[in-house]
Amino acid sequence: MLSAVNVTTARRLGQQWPGLLSLGLILLISLLAFGALAGWGRSDVATELWQEPWFWQLLRFSLWQALLSALFSVVLALPLSRALALDSALPGTERFLSWCLLCFVMPSLILITGLVALFGRSGLLTPWLGDSWRLYGLNGILLAHVFLNLPFAVRVLTFQWRSIPPSAWKLASQLGITGWQRFRLVEWPVLQGVLPAVAGFIFLLCFNSFAVVLALGGGPAASTLEVAIYQALKYDFNPSEALFLAWVQLLLAGSIYLLFSRLGRFQWLAPVEAPQQHWLPRQPIWLIWGGRCSYLLIGLFLMLPVWVLVPLAFRADIGFLLQTGLPGIIGRSLLLACGAALLSLLLSLSLLSLWRALPQGFWRQGVAAAALYPLIVPAMVLSVGLYILLMPHLDWQVWGWLAIMLINALIALPFAFQQLRPAVSNYQASYARLLADLHPGRLTEWRLIYLPYLRPVLQRVLAICFVLALGDMSVFAIFGSDTWRTLPWLIYSLAGSYRVAEAALASLMLLFLAFAVLRWLETRHA
Repeated sequence: MLSAVNVTTARRLGQQWPGLLSLGLILLISLLAFGALAGWGRSDVATELWQEPWFWQLLRFSLWQALLSALFSVVLALPLSRALALDSALPGTERFLSWCLLCFVMPSLILITGLVALFGRSGLLTPWLGDSWRLYGLNGILLAHVFLNLPFAVRVLTFQWRSIPPSAWKLASQLGITGWQRFRLVEWPVLQGVLPAVAGFIFLLCFNSFAVVLALGGGPAASTLEVAIYQALKYDFNPSEALFLAWVQLLLAGSIYLLFSRLGRFQWLAPVEAPQQHWLPRQPIWLIWGGRCSYLLIGLFLMLPVWVLVPLAFRADIGFLLQTGLPGIIGRSLLLACGAALLSLLLSLSLLSLWRALPQGFWRQGVAAAALYPLIVPAMVLSVGLYILLMPHLDWQVWGWLAIMLINALIALPFAFQQLRPAVSNYQASYARLLADLHPGRLTEWRLIYLPYLRPVLQRVLAICFVLALGDMSVFAIFGSDTWRTLPWLIYSLAGSYRVAEAALASLMLLFLAFAVLRWLETRHA
């Protein structure tokens, strides 16, 4: 006889039609996109590209820049994370962690504008870097990727250190365990399963990077597979080459994901529920001040690209910005981001409903894999595949906004799904027996129990999805138009026209919108 828990969790699949529809939508879009490109394919393109030196250069650079970005992000995060968790004298740690969250989801065009203002040809810090300094190329890509991903590593590792119970520190102190032994016996066990997974996740994000490499690559020698796919389709209209590159990227990204997903798990963006550290271990003075110095230096690194935009923005020609239709551009950006965030949230909830209705094992893993699949598939391939497939039937000047919302919702789906999944698991464990006894209807359960339980996490997920969609540039590059631009594309156009002051002002507006939404929803959650 099935237990009450199993009776509750084993729901009939007929009740899970929203989840099945969401699952079908993800698979259908992928099949249609790849199928559309395959229809233009040539059988000899793989042989040709395999013999091209530039292909191997492209592959090497894609892997090399991602490896360096992940390595620098994790190594720099270690001393800072330990200080944030264990040094009670550090001021403003919670605000700094909130800033780290904003930096991780920050629209990359804001950062790129700040880096150009700091390290570009006429940058504020360029005279101190020597004549050999060049922002465009590997230097700029690494700076941008470390800025965007170091905060993510800091948040994850800080919460891992905070998850060590005070009793473990007290026991180590009573036994006289200090220094290297304490790190090996108390701290390393909570880090060893997380470090490879965090490094692998950052590697994957940098490997699939588009906007940063497009803006700061500086030429073919510093290009990646994602940018090469875009150029093959946008400039050369060579779907065969783009399809081959897409399969290479998908194979590599999928292998990387499978590897780091087996190395460990972590809370992606939200803090782990951990006991408050009322008792902290004593540390050597050199370790304390080393952590404080890293706090100061990394804090400056994360603040400078934004601070430098403020004086630049005062020199902006506001009249020129208004002539570009700025109010309409802001409104359009907000509507597209809201639509994508809501759609991503609905997809996540429906997939998680299907996920928790299935028994443990293969089928659950399949639903989770489908939800995380957009993390490894090239967004450029999905965009261009749908564009080519539906071009004879749809006027993208009219319907492009719908495709932008849909694909941005898919891009944000892995973050939403992974952020919600622990809360859904906790709900299942806490309420399964009660629901089995009460037998509430599906709508009643969702309205009175399920959604109120998830509400704090839903607010955070909605904010993250909104900010991710707000900063989109890769999808707009395919479906967008100069007649109805978004704020990130306006910034890219202004920077490309050497109107850096106007780009700085528009970047600050974009940052304000992202910060306001994150802050509002986090305050409501608190």
